[in-house]
Amino acid sequence: MKTGYRSVAMAALAAVVMAAPVAYAQVATTLEQAEIAGLSPQKKAEVQARLGQGGQTVSEILQTILLNSIKLKHPASRIVALDFNQGVAVVQLHDGRVTPVQFDTTTLTIKG
Repeated sequence: MKTGYRSVAMAALAAVVMAAPVAYAQVATTLEQAEIAGLSPQKKAEVQARLGQGGQTVSEILQTILLNSIKLKHPASRIVALDFNQGVAVVQLHDGRVTPVQFDTTTLTIKG
């Protein structure tokens, strides 16, 4: 009978391990849901596709998209502050200075 319990325990453990990536998927907060709702259909699809890939939150995905766009115009190293409602990101440049960068909140494109 001991062997039967061991088999059941191993099967249960295997099921938990196999289901772990599904359980790890991030759930968007109310704020993140509002941010997604304001995106253009194309950006919304891009964010939702990324959401299922690497365990990043919606906020992390939005920051990554913005920082990649900002780096095309400014040698930014990171986003220090982000006001998504106002469409402003404060970025730290490689030389240590900080500068505000405005963006469109529906397409996440950099203005100016």
